[in-house]
Order: sequence, then structure tokens, then C-alpha cells
Amino acid sequence: MMTTAEFMDTDAAALQPARVVDGGRMVLRGAQRLVGASLALAAVGLWLAPGSSWESDVMLFKLILSIIALLAGFGLMQSSATPAAPEVEIDTIRREVRLLRPAPDGSATVLKRCTFGNLLRAEHETNHIRLWGQGDVLLAEVTLTDRAVLNSVIAGLRDAGKLA
Repeated sequence: MMTTAEFMDTDAAALQPARVVDGGRMVLRGAQRLVGASLALAAVGLWLAPGSSWESDVMLFKLILSIIALLAGFGLMQSSATPAAPEVEIDTIRREVRLLRPAPDGSATVLKRCTFGNLLRAEHETNHIRLWGQGDVLLAEVTLTDRAVLNSVIAGLRDAGKLA
């Protein structure tokens, strides 16, 4: 969790929706891994199958097919890696919440930007805050340890009418 006061406007469009609690992507990644492993095993099994033909014209076809299946299988298994979790950035000056996806080069892509006024609701328990976006979707869940930052965020949410 990061709290900043940034005055430069980096207007980057959201490239993909940020679904924190949705399990659809996990199922898709699991299916990709399963298909990738199946292709890799099928490529190996093509050579180990009993009764397979060892004629030269069939061998060339099997070689090309197994190489393509291995490459596709390993490619699917590599692309099904879990993406980096989005970072929550709360700007108490602008009174907005941003979800950022860190890139390997150190930059960050803005996935979602929401002002305090556009939040559906906010829940506060001790130093734990849950922010709900439009459509009753959990936008962010943060735990703040710095008391001054926590008071600033709570004051901003109260001014926007999201906390009682």
C-alpha cells in the first residue's frame, strides 16, 4: 500500500478491468496449464506409443508435429503464470484511489482510478479500510499502520460522504 500526493496528471487508460475477488482468470490459467501439459505429454507419447510406425515419411511428420506440440505446450504453460498483484495507491490530496499494475521495467500501468466521491461505500474497522466501487465490486482493501495517514484517508472519505 502506498499513499502519495502527486500533482502530475498521468492520464493512462485502463487496459484491463481489475477484478480482485473474481476467480474466472484463475480457471482460465488452470485450463491453459492443463492444455499445455497435455500437449507436451502428447508430443512425448507420440514417440513412445506401442505399434508406432518407424517409416521415414511418417518419422518426419511425427518430428514436426512433436516439435510444434512441445513449443505450444511450453508456451501455454509459461503464459499461464500468475500476474503481479495490483498495488493500491491512495491520493489524499486529489482524493482518489488508483490500482496500479507494476511492470518488470519499474513503470506502472493504471488499471483503475476512482475518486472518493465515486465510491459506492467504504468500510472502516480499526486500521483496516475496504473500498467498494460501482457495481458493488471490492475495489481495494488496505491496512494502514501510520496513524496520520489513516486519519487523512478517513477525513477524505467522511468529506465525500462515504463514512459516517
